[in-house]
Amino acid sequence: MKKNYADFDKLNRLLVACFEAEKLYYNAAQDAQTTDLKRFLNYMAVERNRMSHDISNELHSRDIEPLKKDAEKGNIDRSWQEIKEALENFDAESIVNSCINRDRNNIKRYDELLERKELPDSILEILEKQKYQLEWYIKQATMQPKKSAFVEVKKDTSPTLSNLEKKVEHNKANEGGKVINLKAM
Repeated sequence: MKKNYADFDKLNRLLVACFEAEKLYYNAAQDAQTTDLKRFLNYMAVERNRMSHDISNELHSRDIEPLKKDAEKGNIDRSWQEIKEALENFDAESIVNSCINRDRNNIKRYDELLERKELPDSILEILEKQKYQLEWYIKQATMQPKKSAFVEVKKDTSPTLSNLEKKVEHNKANEGGKVINLKAM
């Protein structure tokens, strides 16, 4: 029975890791600069919340008090300068990669619990399902756009003629190059 409590302790630690992943996705969504990325990160935060809720329910059903530290989301004490810096220096690729890395670390925790098979079957089924979901979410996250909305795209500076300029050039060529002097009346 003592082994079982050790595994429930590991499950409780996994719960905290899920809360941390949710917080990471939530904060990233707050800083995201494009609507698509913001929606994706918010959806990922909601999914992590659902996963931690499932684990928490399983712990409650077995009269084990779930650890709830780090359950608070957001950056409540951010100053306007920190918000400004986050927006100016936003790097979507590094933020998405840090979220992916957190998920990969959580998958290792899932694998450890699934390999030991010391938890009840109902919990193992939930953990296996969540692990496969995380793997799928990682694939989705790698396909997210990596560009910032505020970084200017460098335009080709080679001279090109617009359609209007081309028409003017064409008309000049058809006139035969004859110059007409106009006199004021």
